[in-house]
Amino acid sequence: MVASLNACQNGIVSSAVGGAANGVITNGTVNATNVSKTLAKGKYTLVGIDIDTTGRRLIDEIVQLAAYTPKDHFEQYIMPYMNLNPAARQRHQVRVISIGFYRMLKSMQTYKIIKSKSEIAALKDFLDWLEALKAKDAASQGIILVYHEERKFIPYMILESLKKYNLLDRFLNTVKSFANGFNLAKTNANESLQHYTLRKLSKVLSAKTHEINNNASDGEANNNVSSTTETGENQSPQKPLNKGAPVHERELFDGNASVRAKLAYEVALQLSNQEQKVPIESSAALEKLLSALQSYAQPIECDLNELQTQNENLERQNSFRPVFLNYFKTTLYHRVRAVKFRIILAEQGYDLQTLNAIWGEKQKEGLSEIMQVIEELKSEDKAELADLFDSYFDPAKTTIKPIVKNNNRRRNRRGVRNIKNDGSNSARPCSEQGAGGDKQVAAGLLPDSTTKSPSPPNGGKPQRGKRNPRSRNNSLKAQLQSAVDTNNITATVTN
Repeated sequence: MVASLNACQNGIVSSAVGGAANGVITNGTVNATNVSKTLAKGKYTLVGIDIDTTGRRLIDEIVQLAAYTPKDHFEQYIMPYMNLNPAARQRHQVRVISIGFYRMLKSMQTYKIIKSKSEIAALKDFLDWLEALKAKDAASQGIILVYHEERKFIPYMILESLKKYNLLDRFLNTVKSFANGFNLAKTNANESLQHYTLRKLSKVLSAKTHEINNNASDGEANNNVSSTTETGENQSPQKPLNKGAPVHERELFDGNASVRAKLAYEVALQLSNQEQKVPIESSAALEKLLSALQSYAQPIECDLNELQTQNENLERQNSFRPVFLNYFKTTLYHRVRAVKFRIILAEQGYDLQTLNAIWGEKQKEGLSEIMQVIEELKSEDKAELADLFDSYFDPAKTTIKPIVKNNNRRRNRRGVRNIKNDGSNSARPCSEQGAGGDKQVAAGLLPDSTTKSPSPPNGGKPQRGKRNPRSRNNSLKAQLQSAVDTNNITATVTN
């Protein structure tokens, strides 16, 4: 009984998945010939994991690394070499500041300096924590890291960082698989949710859990009432149970990796035990969780193969950068389209040299044939890409530039909320100044929508007043006369 309780607290359960992973790893690359796509059966330790990064690319860096189990957790901030991009800074509420010659992390919520370590020191601490967690149960064959995200990114970033510092072999001795809880949520969530985010799933599952607890407490209350009526009126009446709404605690900030790691573990545990009546903290619930994750847990060698493919796709994408250079010099809309086109072409296995060889054989017709096969592209996008690469490869042509539409819509004035048609102005001047030091606009000076504002004279150009030389001479004469009178008065007083 004690052994089962310790196994429950540490998240160690048995897996019923068959198969083995026999891939050979050499310098971070895997021989995919013998790699199995199923995880070997046995005991495994389940750990929730999440990270904060400077961006969503493989060349970005980890800012925070967090892991969670019901008994213990790990959390460490990492000082990156690059700054967080604006989207990551807004999501994680962390930014990099410089004080003298030192760079450090600062919280945008508490405005305090965050203690951080280098990436290699944080990874070594994380490996020590994982090894200690596995050593708590000698029968455990390894650790399964549970994460939750729609687009697979966390395993790639962790493996890429471990490869950078030659820590991958040590990691593979402890961790055997990554399991994505997002796939489990799409399969087992009874609610027709549009987005399976951790925040939304935790709210839905918490409401269900509270409803079940209320029903259970109602049943206990009815049993207590029936027992008291049978025993007689000599016993003192019991206090009514509290059946009010759940206590609304402050929502956790899901931009923090430690919060998301805990939610990833708890959401997966609740999803896998929706139809079970066993306590959520029991070993049976954890066994149900692993059996639910077994179809999504692959050997870590499969993730290494995918990472290798991602790096190859990244090299193909970079080869297309000269072609889309004009796209990156225009608006955000065209920059996003350029990134999308590069990703699609790279995933199809094409790079710039391959397309150049095809153009050398069949010219533009060969490029059009290739684009027609790609289903992810629209018909107008296929024609646009064929013309773009043809203009780039042909030395007699100039590379096509994207067409930028002019936006003639005028921006609303700050502070103007509503201007009535009867001539009265109900707007209030804005009391805040913008980034450029915008001045306040008085309500009486705002234009009326029913009358035409008078055009300034001289075609809208500011008028300059002409200087009058006579008036200037007269002022100089007056100044000289006053100086002479002052001297005469001073001489008279002296005499």
